[in-house]
Amino acid sequence: MLGATSSMLSKGVVLAVSAIAIPITVRYLGPENFGIWVTISTALSMLLVLDLGVANSLTNFISEAYARDDRDHASTYTTTALGVVLAVALLLAGVAWWIWPSLHWDRLFHLSSAAEVPTVSRAVAAALAIFLLGLPAGLAPKILGGYQELRAANLFIAIGSLFNLLSIIVLVRLHAGLVALVIASSAALVGANLLALVWIFFFHKPWLTPRLKHLQGRAARRMMQSGSEFFALQVAGLIVFNSDNLIVTHYLGPAQVASYSVAWRLVGYAAIAQTLVTPALWPAFSEAFTRGDLPWIRQTFRRTMVLTMGSAIAASLLFALAGRWIIRIWASRAAVPTEELLLLMCVWIIISTFMNNTATVLVAKGETRLQAWCSLAAAALNLALSIYWVQRIGAPGVILGTIVSYLILLVGPQTWKVYQVLKENALTHSGSVKPEC
Repeated sequence: MLGATSSMLSKGVVLAVSAIAIPITVRYLGPENFGIWVTISTALSMLLVLDLGVANSLTNFISEAYARDDRDHASTYTTTALGVVLAVALLLAGVAWWIWPSLHWDRLFHLSSAAEVPTVSRAVAAALAIFLLGLPAGLAPKILGGYQELRAANLFIAIGSLFNLLSIIVLVRLHAGLVALVIASSAALVGANLLALVWIFFFHKPWLTPRLKHLQGRAARRMMQSGSEFFALQVAGLIVFNSDNLIVTHYLGPAQVASYSVAWRLVGYAAIAQTLVTPALWPAFSEAFTRGDLPWIRQTFRRTMVLTMGSAIAASLLFALAGRWIIRIWASRAAVPTEELLLLMCVWIIISTFMNNTATVLVAKGETRLQAWCSLAAAALNLALSIYWVQRIGAPGVILGTIVSYLILLVGPQTWKVYQVLKENALTHSGSVKPEC
């Protein structure tokens, strides 16, 4: 409840910032530059999967340590996770330095003018540097989540969002360009996570401060084994959730991304109840599985499903009927999507809410193998269908590809697996802790 309540306050700040920032940036940058900005953010967020699932697996290991009250266990996995993501960040920096001269930004972004190439190159370089710094910083909310202290993680998220809005307003008033806006908005969010990480290590939980003796190969292997399935889920997730803007940019031009992105953000508000509750449920479910408290998991899952699905369906109906009118007033006429695109996004958000609820049970239990492979198959089909349909019916084809691929390959298997997990005899989970290996 504390996690959900703090998420409500934090998400309220994030949504308010988004609601204020989007019309400001759309009107200031124009549809094409706004589309470039969104595309850069999308492309970099896709690289988050290159942490090999270590960050997400850390939540389960911290939850395991929390249930056992084992500080050494928590410190070992925190130090090891930090070492792995730092190594990944350095590797990515080296690869970027090597391939940078051969990249053709005009083709990648479908730019209308060659004069924009230097600006786009600088913006991507700045965002990439901040992103690499954000890889280790991103462990902070995972650590706090494992300890079921999402209220603290949400506070730092809210701080980052407020600084993001403040930087956008100041830079717009100073008539800054695209590069400055990309730097300021990215740095605000990463800076908040860095602040949280410093606070955890030196003030809040000093036993987690990284130590060389806690950097262990055995822990790294266990994290990589667990992280491999998270990695597969992350790869599937980035294709499903982050490839859309790239496909629209490549085939339809960056100006089309504006209406697609704004529509997506509006419809995303329909899932607000799910985004508030499930982050707190993941570590709570993980601890409950460790302690063998299956009845509580079943009861909480049923209540969560009723709450989140009910609110998602109601909000989706509202946006399907009045979404274009809302966007016209909110973000300008240039960002208004077609009726078909908005309706398909509303259908998808209902499916997505259901799937995220079931996924929370599986990741907390560590039963992610079936989910991972089905998600990868669905992501591959989604990519193929999106590319095929976007060239024939435009932007609605991208979200249609997502809906069809999920319905065919993922909804059924994942639902069946959750049913099996929740129907297991609670005695099979009895005992105070799970074995470490």
